[in-house]
Amino acid sequence: MKKVLLGAIVMLLVGCYTPMNNSGVATTKPWIEIPGKRVDFDGKQYDSCVRLNLRFWPQEAAERLDLQESCITACCWRSEKDEIVLDFNAKFDEEMEKYGHARKYSPDKITFKVTHSNLVNVTKVKANPQKAVNNSGLVKLSYKEVRDEQRMAQLAKQREYRVRQIYQYDEDPLMQEAVVTPAQTQVRPAAKNPRPVTLTPPTTQPQTQAGETLVKSILQQRVGAKIDNYFYQMNKTYRQQGALFLLSSRILSAHMQEDGTYLVTCHAKARTGIDQNHLNPSDFQCGVWLVDLSTQTVLPYDKKAKQINE
Repeated sequence: MKKVLLGAIVMLLVGCYTPMNNSGVATTKPWIEIPGKRVDFDGKQYDSCVRLNLRFWPQEAAERLDLQESCITACCWRSEKDEIVLDFNAKFDEEMEKYGHARKYSPDKITFKVTHSNLVNVTKVKANPQKAVNNSGLVKLSYKEVRDEQRMAQLAKQREYRVRQIYQYDEDPLMQEAVVTPAQTQVRPAAKNPRPVTLTPPTTQPQTQAGETLVKSILQQRVGAKIDNYFYQMNKTYRQQGALFLLSSRILSAHMQEDGTYLVTCHAKARTGIDQNHLNPSDFQCGVWLVDLSTQTVLPYDKKAKQINE
């Protein structure tokens, strides 16, 4: 009986990635980290904090996850979460509604089951599907780009409407008189509840091709290098993961606002894949930027632009 038990212990140890890690706990894979543990009054471990040191291809898949709740940027106590689920398509419907297009990843979910053996002091994490993670901690996903042309057209019309929309005070003849009479020194206070109205015709000069060209030139001068660096870092990450990232030139779309400034949307077409025979078309956003021709300044307008501008 002792020989059988000894043989089982030896087999478990042989299957371990390393005899001990920083917390004195052995693990079965190099991407399993145990930053901390809990012990009782006798010094025996009864709980440990597990972190999955994972990388993703394509890297954009990680944007669908709460990396802290997924035990990737923070460790999770085994007693509180012995099963970790990465749901890569949880935000698919939300993105389709917001953008009109989104990626559909496969596998859609990866489940990690965490177990620990006090007998041999080994923590094991089993992935399902089993081949979803390689030995170095790289998660490779396949995907297809799903597009809803009707929704995209609808969103384009909404953006056009917003560009033509301004906010002004509640209609008030005295307020209007105050605005159009330069000699008047006293102006009534603004109404508390402004509401959006559409001006017809617009108060600004019509958008011209020359204006668009100048706006795009200013954007390129002010933040072109930051946008290029953003895509350079993305390409670097893909190469580190053994994948291809083939990027086209940046595409800029300028829309004049009622105050004469421009909102410029930046994106680029690309093809990504594990090799030349397995490339998928993608559209990468590089921010919405506010360009003021009068001051020749460029400011980040949305979350992506702020990220690039940091």
